[in-house]
Amino acid sequence: MDDLELRIARLEAESEIRKLKARYLNACDAKNVDAIRACFVPDAKLVFPPIGEFGVDGLIEVFTQMAAETPIVDTHHGHNAEIDIAGDAKSASARWNLGFATYDPRNKSFRLLSNFYTDRYALTEDGWRITYSESHPRSIVDGVLGDDAVTAGWVDA
Repeated sequence: MDDLELRIARLEAESEIRKLKARYLNACDAKNVDAIRACFVPDAKLVFPPIGEFGVDGLIEVFTQMAAETPIVDTHHGHNAEIDIAGDAKSASARWNLGFATYDPRNKSFRLLSNFYTDRYALTEDGWRITYSESHPRSIVDGVLGDDAVTAGWVDA
């Protein structure tokens, strides 16, 4: 691969990784566990404190319990991506900023969260996939919507 071809491959890789992260976050919001699973290699490792460390099956299990089978509404907003493509354009790493909000209509509670994701990626036969993802919580606000007021407070991240 000549220099121009490699530069183009690296640009295409960065674009595909951005699309992959968007697919993952949108799949979470849509509660689509099959689409979530498709974003990862089968042996991916995930570190999401304080929830835990697990593989893809563990992620699907936790997500199903916490969100997919509940009336909770989530919004995930990934931005400020810093993507580093490896020299061969077949692996990559990235740091993302996540803005997250969730609302539970059963008790009118909400959570606003900001964190960094540290991810690693690999180019597979099926395209780019996440091989590792770690969440680094930065700020958390929990609250409740009352009839006449909102009660909220900072939580130690």
